[in-house]
Amino acid sequence: MAERRLALLTDHIEVLRAAFRETHRRHPFTIDAIVVLPDHLHTVWTLSEDDADFAMRWQLIKSAFSRGLARNERVRDWAPSSFHRHVKLGNDPVDWAGDQSDDGRDYGELG
Repeated sequence: MAERRLALLTDHIEVLRAAFRETHRRHPFTIDAIVVLPDHLHTVWTLSEDDADFAMRWQLIKSAFSRGLARNERVRDWAPSSFHRHVKLGNDPVDWAGDQSDDGRDYGELG
């Protein structure tokens, strides 16, 4: 069986699309061509003549994608984690650090 992380992009295509939209709103660019494969993507962009900062846009897309996954992926959803062994041993409850708190902040966030 193929490793699940190898299909990260295609399994979470809506999160990826949202990351592109968020970045595009803040720093416009035109996507001339794109292909999304399970574990990587290829794209051709056009930026305005006075802007050549592709790297900043990639950083923002990657960051937004990662944040999107963090909201959707609970520790119990990751099969290759030692967490499941600790639940069986009674060390941790199955819902440990499982969801966002009621006020919308992630666990571990200060203030």
